[in-house]
Parts: sequence; structure tokens; C-alpha cells
Amino acid sequence: MIKISVIVPCHNSEAFINATIESVINQKLKDWELILVDDGSSDKTWEIISKYNLIDHRISSYKKTNGGTSDTRNYGYSLANSESKYLFFLDHDDLLHPDTLIRLSTYLEETPEVGLVACQYFMIDERGKALKSKKSSRWVPGFIFPRKLKDEEFDTPFVTFFCATGQGPFAMYSRAVYAKTTGWETSFWPHEDTDMFCQMAINGKVHFLPDKLYYKRTHPAQGMNNFKRVQDSHGSFRKKWDNLNLSNESGIKMLRDAKRYYYSTHQPFRDLKVARKAFFEFLRSPDRKKLRWFLTLIKSSASGFLLERFKKY
Repeated sequence: MIKISVIVPCHNSEAFINATIESVINQKLKDWELILVDDGSSDKTWEIISKYNLIDHRISSYKKTNGGTSDTRNYGYSLANSESKYLFFLDHDDLLHPDTLIRLSTYLEETPEVGLVACQYFMIDERGKALKSKKSSRWVPGFIFPRKLKDEEFDTPFVTFFCATGQGPFAMYSRAVYAKTTGWETSFWPHEDTDMFCQMAINGKVHFLPDKLYYKRTHPAQGMNNFKRVQDSHGSFRKKWDNLNLSNESGIKMLRDAKRYYYSTHQPFRDLKVARKAFFEFLRSPDRKKLRWFLTLIKSSASGFLLERFKKY
């Protein structure tokens, strides 16, 4: 029996994919399969990943026309062994700590009510050099202000991910819960992981461990560096979930409460925080564009505080 299916969508990955694959091979837990899918690369990605089929019988490589990260994850999942119990969707430029699979799968074994367990991570650059440590922050409603969850607060509610916090590739999925989702969203990217974490939180419990078990790489070629694309994707995510019709009562209530909190509290406070930064930037270097941005944020924040809290969801 294969315990974990590790799925890696690869696109023009020649600079990083060897290290990514080796990080799976070096796992302390050995009951895994690695599914590598070349998503229409134009470099030597296929040449590299196809050789691993001969090196380790647990590794399989596939090739498809370019369809994007989410489409490739869905394709990889369709090829996974039907008997695997857990899933890990590993980004092609990131790395796993040697303890990742054993630590996260053991946690899921010991807490069967949890459908998704995430962890903290190290930041590395394109050469694998350690960068300043970062942390995935998780926000929830507080007494007045939004509150950041503490490390020892493992249980992470749906509202956290609806606010687009806490999500990321550093997580292991219970296959039984993942099967209840609609799969990875293909109509927008990034924020497809925000959508997936929301789906998992609707269908089961999500826990977050303080252990650093993932190496998240940052480099110039990443799509996350495209600010407009990130913002457009966030808008698409909001549109989907603001208009989503759920069938179960608990999910309907979670979504309704999350929308009320996000638009009346979380987003207005976030806008104020950004407005403060924008104002000081304007003072340092005055121009009309910066002033307009500051005023836009103030207007948005005021609208949320004064209007959204009285809106019916």
C-alpha cells in the first residue's frame, strides 16, 4: 500500500526540479509515490524528470500540453494510486524537509477528524540559500480588532482562509476529504490555494503546526511577482466565494459569517494599515498618484466600517 501521493506540476523547471525530487527521495518515510507532470515545458524539464523513472520505481513521469498549475495538479491527482491515503501537492521549485511526510502523515493518523494539516516553512533563494525567516500568519475575528492565531492554536477555521491568510503549498491532505472538493480551481491563479484551503475547511477540520517542514523558494521568475496578476486573481477568488451556493447548513453559516466579518472588519482594518503606509510614503515623496491611493484606501475602509456591518448576507 502506498501511503502518500506526492504530486509535482512542472513547467520550465530545469533549474530546480532535481533538488525538489531529491528532497522527496530523502524522506524518512518511504511509503510514497512521486508523480511528476511536465506541463508543456520548453526547456529540459522532461529530459530530467523522465530519467527518474529508471532510478526509483516509486517515481513516475508524465507529459501534457500546457494548461497551468491547477490543471496539472488535477491531472496528477487523476493518476495517483487509488489506495494512497494522503496527498501532498509540492511546487516544482520548493523542497521538503526530511521529516515532512512522516511528521504530517503521523499527525493525520493521530487526529483522524483533521482533513488538512499545514506547517510553517523556511524561505530560500534561487540558489537554495536561507533567507530571513518568515511565518504564515493566520487571522481570525477578535473582540474588536482582527486577531492573529498563536502557534499553539492548531485549529484553523474557515474564516482564516476566506480572509486569504494561512494558505500555501506547505500542507498534507486527507484523500477522503480532498475527494469532497471540486479540485483545484483552473479559472484563476494565484489564489488557487486560497480556494482549495477554503474548500477543505468547509469539508473538514484544518490544523496548522508550528514546525518548519517546508522550504519555500523565491526567485524572479515566479508569477507571484506580478502584482496585477495577484490582485486580479484575488478579485476572481472573491467573486467566486461571494456568489457560491453551498448545500449544507453548516457550510452556509460559515460562509455567511465569514463574509460579514471580512467586509465589515478584516478588510477595513487592512485598508487602514495600508493607508497609513501610503500616507507616510506620500509625505516622503509627494505626488498625486500616492495621494489618490491613500484617499482610495480611506474611502474603502470607511465604507466597510459604516456600511458592510449592516448589510444582510
